Amino acid sequence: MAPHKGHNIIKYCVVTSTTALILMTISIFPLAKKAFRWNMCFDNTLSWINEKEEPLKDWDLPTKKSLAVSVCNGGVFETYLE
Repeated sequence: MAPHKGHNIIKYCVVTSTTALILMTISIFPLAKKAFRWNMCFDNTLSWINEKEEPLKDWDLPTKKSLAVSVCNGGVFETYLE
């Protein structure tokens, strides 16, 4: 193997790995945006449930969080509490 071929291989590896890292970083942005929106939905729903404390006074925190997860995941279509 010629001495200059070793340097070319290293250059190709560096360029390829740099390109791969940049593409992976770009592909993470939509996932991070979706996670941010879901977390905002969860926080807003949990605070809304805590405001309706009168009919939900005997619910514990894990139950309220479970309801908030269901709402944010689309499992609960109506947010009407009786």
